[in-house]
Amino acid sequence: MSLKSTHLLPLRSSYQWLAIVLFLICSPLASISWGEVQGNKPDLCWTLDLTGYRWQMEGIRPGQGEIEGFYQHTSETASSTFNWNGAKVPGDVYTDLWRAGVIDDPHFGRNGMKAKWVMEYEWWYRTYFAIPQRLPGQHFRVVFDGVDYSCDVWVNGHYLGKHEGMGSQFAFDITDIVYSGPQASHNSLVVRLNPPPRMYNRVAGRKFAWQGDYWRTLVPMGIWQPVRVSASGAKSIADVYPQSQIHEDRSATVRLDISLAHHAQTSQRLKLRAKLKGANFDGPVYETEADVEGDRGQLVFHVPNARLWWPWDLGKPYLYQAEIVLVTDDGQVWDRVTTRLGIREIRMQRNPGYDENEVKYPWTMVINGKPIFLRSACWGGPPDIFYGRNSPEKYRRLIELARQANLNNLRIFGWHPTEIQLFYDLCDEYGITVWQDIIPIASVALPQDPAFRDATYAEAIAVLKRLRRHPCVVLLEGGEESFYGKEGLEYNARFLTGLGDAIRPYTNLPYVPTSPLNWPPIIHQLGLGGPKDSAHTHKLFYSIGAVLMEDDIPRWDYAVIPEFAISSCPNVESIERFIPRDEIWPPGPSWGYHWADLDVMRSLNLQVFGDERTRSLEEFVAATQIAQGTIFQFGIEHQRRRKPKSSAISICHFITYAPDFKWGIVDYFQTPKRSFDFVRRAYQPLLVSVQYNKRRWLPGEEFSGTLWIVNDFARDFGPCQLNVRITGADGSEWLRNSLAVGHIPASSSQAVGDVKCTVRGRIGESFRIEVEIMAADKSVLSKNYYDLLVGDQEKAREQCAEFSAHLRAIKERFLPADYYRFYPDLVGPNAADRIGDAPARASFSTATEGTE
Repeated sequence: MSLKSTHLLPLRSSYQWLAIVLFLICSPLASISWGEVQGNKPDLCWTLDLTGYRWQMEGIRPGQGEIEGFYQHTSETASSTFNWNGAKVPGDVYTDLWRAGVIDDPHFGRNGMKAKWVMEYEWWYRTYFAIPQRLPGQHFRVVFDGVDYSCDVWVNGHYLGKHEGMGSQFAFDITDIVYSGPQASHNSLVVRLNPPPRMYNRVAGRKFAWQGDYWRTLVPMGIWQPVRVSASGAKSIADVYPQSQIHEDRSATVRLDISLAHHAQTSQRLKLRAKLKGANFDGPVYETEADVEGDRGQLVFHVPNARLWWPWDLGKPYLYQAEIVLVTDDGQVWDRVTTRLGIREIRMQRNPGYDENEVKYPWTMVINGKPIFLRSACWGGPPDIFYGRNSPEKYRRLIELARQANLNNLRIFGWHPTEIQLFYDLCDEYGITVWQDIIPIASVALPQDPAFRDATYAEAIAVLKRLRRHPCVVLLEGGEESFYGKEGLEYNARFLTGLGDAIRPYTNLPYVPTSPLNWPPIIHQLGLGGPKDSAHTHKLFYSIGAVLMEDDIPRWDYAVIPEFAISSCPNVESIERFIPRDEIWPPGPSWGYHWADLDVMRSLNLQVFGDERTRSLEEFVAATQIAQGTIFQFGIEHQRRRKPKSSAISICHFITYAPDFKWGIVDYFQTPKRSFDFVRRAYQPLLVSVQYNKRRWLPGEEFSGTLWIVNDFARDFGPCQLNVRITGADGSEWLRNSLAVGHIPASSSQAVGDVKCTVRGRIGESFRIEVEIMAADKSVLSKNYYDLLVGDQEKAREQCAEFSAHLRAIKERFLPADYYRFYPDLVGPNAADRIGDAPARASFSTATEGTE
């Protein structure tokens, strides 16, 4: 249907005509899916997409917009809102204001501090839509996939209601208040975004934690997911829950449990009809149908030679597409839905080597009968905390990078929101599993209020219903670091246990209440977990490098490690895009604002290189990234060599949702850091690994290491050859050796030999160990390397501990999130005299540089 066939209202002024034409030009009517006509009866279902730039927005003091009548639907309102700012949905308030020139880019420098006033206002969004005709028995509703956080909605001046909770979809019936036919083009939709919450504990679970130690200042808000108008009969398909059972003859039973939404009383007898076919492969088409009983129905398919969904390292992620139609006895289509699904089964089994007093939960995931070691990273997204800057291209680029890094799992934990559907669709396609905190609960004493509990549980169920069709979602978790505080711990335990009970009728996925479970001891006293279930291994970061990685990491003895965090700088070209030119080097206060913990990075550089590497921007950036990668590689390979006693490790993070100097191995501008390659090598499904107990070896000392092969594939390899080469800093070859490996079993970890070599060179130099596995046809199956130092291990241990103690003593005089300690010009005795002077500069001590 084209715009020309739409009848417009008589217009009283040229301004009203122009306002409506601006909204309706490039009308989405042509994209409405009208479905097929059954005989002489047209379909009652269609969907009108309201996403895009057909919106306007305006801010005003809380409560004043309603007094002014921003919600009204009159010609005068159309004229008076003509000059509102343009806006985009999905999006966010800050991006719309930045686009309009109202605020400067809040990601640049410390501009975010100047935009805090935005949180004190309510923000009104308006658009128009057209309904060309109204068929007998047709019902209309406006559907919101997600609004952050609290909103009120009007259509044509009629108040529809209020919603709170960013993760849950909601809808309002508009059947009796929309115009159609001659008035079709003049339906108005108005949304008021209320000022965002400022205390996270009051909204935990229904909004993600916007504070923490990698974001500051601005609370995100906006219509962050799509909006649409939908039409159907008196009932519509509200939910499709696919479940599958795999049989020994390789066939599968696929069951679709269908829930219907009820829009009006009806005595019509209804049927569900469905087709099932390959979504990413060609194959047979299966058909079935079933009667509707009340507001439910069940469709069952028998699929011979079923194509299973696998994580990419165990097989191919085959997907099916189900097309479901709700029809009356006389053949009229009331609603239709298309959804994708995967045929797969999940069970958990206990990790060997632990008793039930040490580890409570079974942590080894078995997918379609094959165990999988989760090579994971905490996602750290969305790609941008300002939702209006996200795009499908960014999501696809980042998921492709995750695959290139050899990740088979991404973990979304409670400091981050549940992702948009595109994220899970991409993980389905790429065969990347998802470890999901159902809703964002992180490091908070939860309100001991039944109304809060019930609302949060309802949000979790609503979110889960949208996630459970995705085969990539394999493990659910209740909360993040829920016992790090000192208050309300027993209530938190009851709340998270109750959350697991609340979701159980809606899913058969495994659930754990929180992470980590190794500490504090009250977790074990309350029966939530054991001391070796799971751990967040952040000691190197939060102790400011007080211990060497070789002294800390080998002590890890946990079934899984859900978080392992080390920070680094983004790439130099990225820094130049968000740090003012006069603050780039030496680091100005904008570094601190963007969470550069210069002390941690200096201390870890000292560990890895023997000095702080602060002589230039380029040297410092490269060193922090290599230090991050070196530590990640050491920790990942330690955990993987423990397989099957250990079955997962997740680095923290893969990305970060703002330009910063923190966790990710891919920076905000989607550019991999040097640490990316270290993780990619450590996460090879077939890994050749060298176990060593220290990084520094004196000249003349014999280096000694153990050679390991870890195989995460579900197939054997062999016979193979393991090649070892050790070279000095000058390129001279110290050792070249080969070892025959007869058989590499599927899903295994084994030590296969030793490597020894006399260390040469001078103190302060480095040497490299290169290893590879070569197949009988000379193809390289796995390749890895390590850079170690010629130096005194004991002296380095003492030096790093002393330097860390010095830095921690300085930090104790400031609040944890305070970056002023890096800038003597901001907090020193002459700080008050600096008004109008050049930006403050970080002060680097050079006492530790070049000491090795």
